[in-house]
Amino acid sequence: MKKRILFIINPIAGKKRFGNIEDNINCNINKLGFDYSILYSQYKGHTFELSKEAVNQNFDVVVAVGGDGTINEVASALVNSDTALAIIPSGSGNGLAYHLRIPINLKKSIQIINDFHLDKIDVCQLNQFFVFSVAGIGYDAKVAFDFNHGKGRGMDSYFKAILKNYFTFQSEKYIVEYDGEKMEKSAFFITFANSSQWGYNVKVAPHASIQDGLFDVCFCTKPETFTLSPFVIKLLTDRIDESREMQYLQCKHLTIKTKNNNPIYLHIDGDTVDPVTEITIQIIPMALNVLTERLI
Repeated sequence: MKKRILFIINPIAGKKRFGNIEDNINCNINKLGFDYSILYSQYKGHTFELSKEAVNQNFDVVVAVGGDGTINEVASALVNSDTALAIIPSGSGNGLAYHLRIPINLKKSIQIINDFHLDKIDVCQLNQFFVFSVAGIGYDAKVAFDFNHGKGRGMDSYFKAILKNYFTFQSEKYIVEYDGEKMEKSAFFITFANSSQWGYNVKVAPHASIQDGLFDVCFCTKPETFTLSPFVIKLLTDRIDESREMQYLQCKHLTIKTKNNNPIYLHIDGDTVDPVTEITIQIIPMALNVLTERLI
């Protein structure tokens, strides 16, 4: 019996990278193995609605054609269902796709769908949101906020937001409770990593596993100007965990708030949400089916 697949295309990201994406899908998908449909999202949240309906209609796979925000909407509708996520990465950072070793190439990413290798991965729940790659508070969340609200896209715009906030953003004191432990921590930013990276193949948690039933918590103090170059070099060569500014722990459950109850900048898989006063995050082991290269 043929598998039923729904492609959901972010019309901005998909067409910008791949042009006539429907022709490319039609030319490369295995028509003997799949019955497939193609839809376009029309507004924020529409991708989630379409994906939820696909689950209700017992589709075998929903393919997210877009960036990490599109992937998050699709995957959020598929958690704890039998419907699998597939990815054709066409966004800016493509963090989850890089971690899952899905090529930033249309034909090759469709071939992964044709190969139809299923894996299960962990999911994080942060307050009312699902996190599939990374979430963060502090500096990196402010960077994401500026990037998402800016006019430019791509690496150049992202680096501009990184540099501007390095000089203006202040560290915060946090109260952290995790797996029965409690501590106070001062940090420039804190990243909650289900997968290893922010995007662009830049790894904030190089040893993070998406299948170990834990998430990595990455605490970073602000690099001084004279240590900034070594810090960036280590970040870009997958050795950021060797930096003295970085400290890590792994856990299954964590709550965090600022010591003075300041609102917290927050991003979920690169997309910013409204500031919050407290965060609760927990791991949901093996809660999502994905089509990818073999992970184990």
